[in-house]
Amino acid sequence: MGQWSQKESSTCKVMQRGEGMTDRAVRFATKAHAGQFRKGTRRPYIVHPVEVGNIVSTMTEDEEIISAAFLHDTIEDCDGVTEEVLAQEFSKRVAFIVVSESEDKSKSWMERKQATIDHMRTAPREVQIVALADKLSNMRDINRDYPILGEELWERFRMKDKNMIGWYYKGVRDALADSFAGVGAYEEYCRLIEKNFG
Repeated sequence: MGQWSQKESSTCKVMQRGEGMTDRAVRFATKAHAGQFRKGTRRPYIVHPVEVGNIVSTMTEDEEIISAAFLHDTIEDCDGVTEEVLAQEFSKRVAFIVVSESEDKSKSWMERKQATIDHMRTAPREVQIVALADKLSNMRDINRDYPILGEELWERFRMKDKNMIGWYYKGVRDALADSFAGVGAYEEYCRLIEKNFG
């Protein structure tokens, strides 16, 4: 896990004067995810939140939502990052979106994923936007690696059953259908699910 400390928070604030919120979010996420890699790869983890932020920026110009996209995994995956830290560094709204995107790791895979699907049906649109971008980024990774690794790909995940992973991504797709049908990122997500999971 990456780590973030209050000392770094104070230092970061001094360095950030004049930077926009999204630039600060990228800087914060890069520091918080330092030393982390995407599951089963040597790709630096930060490529994922940056891609998520870029996808979100195709759906909104709201800098708080885009910043939350860059930060979406910091509470879940980085030591020392809390809702309070993100509210102080960015805004309460950014912190709320990130918390809404975070899973309770004390629960089983199935419980977490079902909770995410259920939450996506009624979550505020800003939370849904970040969730869609997150899942699209994950599907792009699967689409990039599956043709190369084949069935071995599923070994990198906690849930190693391709059908269950497909169930999850399809559940998110269905939960977001009414809100995002016709949106480019959603349509790409649907195509990649169909291609990789049928």
